[in-house]
Amino acid sequence: MKIHFVRHGQTHYNKDGLITGRADISLDPEGILQARKTADALTSDYSEIYSSDLIRCKQTADILNEKLGLPIKYDARLKERDFGSLEGRKWSDIDQTLREKDRDQEYDYRSYGGESVEDVKKRVLSCVTHIRRKRRGDAVLVVTSAGVIRLLHHIFHG
Repeated sequence: MKIHFVRHGQTHYNKDGLITGRADISLDPEGILQARKTADALTSDYSEIYSSDLIRCKQTADILNEKLGLPIKYDARLKERDFGSLEGRKWSDIDQTLREKDRDQEYDYRSYGGESVEDVKKRVLSCVTHIRRKRRGDAVLVVTSAGVIRLLHHIFHG
């Protein structure tokens, strides 16, 4: 079984350097174009699509699915990390002291009312395990956020 992960297209939060997390932000025109280009590059080897239930991921999955015509399963476990009160702020405005404080915390530290890395890891791996058990032998496309994809890369590739 193969699982291919696709990051959602660009949002105005991404373009403006804002911390997005769980903020339910739509794709901007560039993000729509990115999703269309990704759809053009896809093969039709997939049996279904899983997607985060955030609107930017749903929009991306819908655009990809214009070519694939598959069932889409929306799953909240694929959401980006909740960054709490930092969401909507510019990454560049976050004081270096706060970034260092956040980085030096324990692995299960829940920054600014958000989720810990361990929280995200548990819910995302729960979803991936579910997909693997259910779709053994198939190729599945998963639409999610960069943070989730980065986390999975670190888990599976050290």
